[in-house]
Amino acid sequence: MRRLPVLVSFLMLAVFCCGRHDSWTTESGLQVTEVHQGTGAVPKQGEIISLHYTGWYLDGDQFDTTAQLEGPRKFRFGKDELLPGLEEGVATMRKGGKRILILPPHLAFGEEGRPGVVPPMTWVKFEVELVDIEPAPLQPIPWNEAGREIIATKSGLQIVDFAVGTGEFPELGSTVVVHYSGFLEDGTVFDSTIFRRNPVEFQVDAEKLIPGWVEGLLSMREGGMRKLIIPPFLGYGEKGFGKKVPPNSTLIYDIQLLEVR
Repeated sequence: MRRLPVLVSFLMLAVFCCGRHDSWTTESGLQVTEVHQGTGAVPKQGEIISLHYTGWYLDGDQFDTTAQLEGPRKFRFGKDELLPGLEEGVATMRKGGKRILILPPHLAFGEEGRPGVVPPMTWVKFEVELVDIEPAPLQPIPWNEAGREIIATKSGLQIVDFAVGTGEFPELGSTVVVHYSGFLEDGTVFDSTIFRRNPVEFQVDAEKLIPGWVEGLLSMREGGMRKLIIPPFLGYGEKGFGKKVPPNSTLIYDIQLLEVR
């Protein structure tokens, strides 16, 4: 009988500890709630992670979700393709795991916000499922334009066509499906759908795409393959883009226009 209180105390302590560790706040300020732990290894630098997620404002309004897509979205882990808070939250997840992550502004969209979607300095909440982890992909190689005609437009955009295509031209508002790789002038890759092993689908929107992309896409036919050489004023300009694109960078994109909807 003397052992019973000790056993009860031990069980109460175990329950308390487990409950306490279901939710925690990291040193950076990220708030984590473990919904399902998952199994297997955690993601490593450069590996491809497949995520299902939904993002909300803290008042409950939704602003983003993968539920409308045909499958999860893919990202290179550890390559600044995710918000800092998502990267930190996913870093200790295992395949099949689910978490709720509450991101303070400095781990989310920061002082600039996400134009037209998330206001500056906004707290956001994500429900994230780590669907799969795949080996790191090979590096994309820039297409060689030697011997091909370089066409310079009035805006300063330079175009090299590798295949003209035979389908429709996109228009503003069209949805397109593309494979692309983006390089700096020194050959550094700053983004590529090859890393994610999936093409990307998006709307041709002059408010959301850099001007060089809009101009380059609108004169492509479905099935076309084209290199765009985009001067800074048609790209990310004096601000650059995050850690990947320095200020005043010329951008080089190799684009394959797979589908126009």
